[in-house]
Amino acid sequence: MSNSVVIEDKTFYKYLDANELDHIVADIARRINQAYSGKGKVLLVSILDGSFIFMSDLVRKLSFPHEISFVKLASYDGMESTKQVAFLLDLKKEVHDQHVIVVEDIIDTGLTIEAFLEKLKTYNPLSISVCALLSKPEVHNDIIAVDFVGKEIPPEFIIGYGLDLNGQGRHLPDIYKLKV
Repeated sequence: MSNSVVIEDKTFYKYLDANELDHIVADIARRINQAYSGKGKVLLVSILDGSFIFMSDLVRKLSFPHEISFVKLASYDGMESTKQVAFLLDLKKEVHDQHVIVVEDIIDTGLTIEAFLEKLKTYNPLSISVCALLSKPEVHNDIIAVDFVGKEIPPEFIIGYGLDLNGQGRHLPDIYKLKV
């Protein structure tokens, strides 16, 4: 793949390649395996659309029995946060009396994950933890506790590996950052 891509007249440069992403996902899986092996019922909830590739790679590296489910939330329009969270596809699985790991591609403002966690708590799971491939702590100021984070990054706009700009760029196997 090229060292740069152009999407919607914006140039993005390669930031994390597929090999590095695989190592990051393997490390997250190792830590989750240590924490959840032998714990009983575990449900992984992927927040669509961005986390579907990460979730797919992650679950294939987990060594304990688990179920998966998906929710779809929206809080971005293009490159800007709308500051509101829309629940487009709600949780369909029963979470009472089981451990829940929320799987997110990136925690940016923290608004989306915070809204979902508040709703999830009302279902009375045994525990809730958050897993994110990427986190921007300078943006969310640690208002969200991320239990399993792959890599902390600066507040830059990125695409690829499920992350997008208006639906474009999700297919890229590497992650690219916007040229500023």
